[in-house]
Amino acid sequence: MAEPIQVDAETHQAWVQVSHGARLMSHILAGVPRPAKPSAFGLVDAMYPFERASIWHRSYLGAGLEHLLLWADVVAPLSVQPGQVVEHSLRPAYTLGRAALESASQAVWMTAADSPRESVRRHLSLIRWDYKEHGKSAGDEVAKLRVQEMDARLIGRVSGEFSERELRPPTFFEVLRAAAPAAGADPDDVERVWRAASGAAHGKHWPSLELQHVVPLHEYEPGQFQVLFIPDPAGMTEVLRLADQMITCGVLRHAQFCGADVEALRAEARRWLVSKVPLREDADPEVIAHLKR
Repeated sequence: MAEPIQVDAETHQAWVQVSHGARLMSHILAGVPRPAKPSAFGLVDAMYPFERASIWHRSYLGAGLEHLLLWADVVAPLSVQPGQVVEHSLRPAYTLGRAALESASQAVWMTAADSPRESVRRHLSLIRWDYKEHGKSAGDEVAKLRVQEMDARLIGRVSGEFSERELRPPTFFEVLRAAAPAAGADPDDVERVWRAASGAAHGKHWPSLELQHVVPLHEYEPGQFQVLFIPDPAGMTEVLRLADQMITCGVLRHAQFCGADVEALRAEARRWLVSKVPLREDADPEVIAHLKR
């Protein structure tokens, strides 16, 4: 068996930044209060007070953060044992990054609308998408019927404002591309990375070739080679950074839409993170002091 190749310092730093970014955003999200009445979510929730947009929005972000926090516990654990070694293979980074990207993009898309009415419309479309998937996984006809009735009630509640066609459930392809600009990303880049991550997560063969360095070792039969697969860390970093970018956008929008003091939440989260992260012996004291302010 070939010796593992050590992750270079630049890649490791990028992965650690994503890890601590997830911890930071998770702490901020936990500190966001319920929407104030004069806030954007206060208005949107009042327009449709049943399945409240603010609650669903937080849930999308919480799901995305769960994936990246698992990555954080592997890459940058808060407690490190002597001699601890982590081996990285191709698919976990892509799978976790993809799941985080998909989850957070729903939240970003909902709040990237140009009016409260459009935010409500997108929220209702996402609910119907949720119902659609729920119905497909229901165990029996009674359960399927119950989900269909939930969907019918939703349509009935809002029929005076939205047509059923306006509330067509979207797809991840549509949501990801539409959410990308709001998060400061290019839709084509997001789609490309998402498709690669999906291929890796689903066990497709082409990611094994395109997303890894393939090193032939020896030809054990004519035309058949034993090979060594080395994951390309640049691709892994790209999907993780995009997921982090989407989640950061979503969490900060959540705080803004709830009427929270975003800067106060960020400052408190930085102080909390510095108190939790094990620091290197050569860490700059001035930088640490600045983060604790």
